[in-house]
Amino acid sequence: MAIQYPSNRCKSVSKLTPVDYEKVVKALINIGYVVNNQKGSHIVMRLSEKEKYNSLFGCRKNEKIVVVPAHKPIGKGMLRTIITEVDLSVDEFNKLI
Repeated sequence: MAIQYPSNRCKSVSKLTPVDYEKVVKALINIGYVVNNQKGSHIVMRLSEKEKYNSLFGCRKNEKIVVVPAHKPIGKGMLRTIITEVDLSVDEFNKLI
């Protein structure tokens, strides 16, 4: 006997597909991040609002930094990690791309 699942089982799951790093960087720039530097295949981005990343005496605890790997494409797991670091939902991220 085959198991039947309810038809609405997967409707609440947001689709997340692998995308190139250029699209991720552009989406983060649209919400206020700027490219801080790049070392090798990792792009370091920080939030451009001074209140969020002001640091006193070299302390970086208040900075909001995200590292984006320069891969084509970035996998779903890494995308999900980036999305949670910038406090977005998958649907909001998909709208930015």
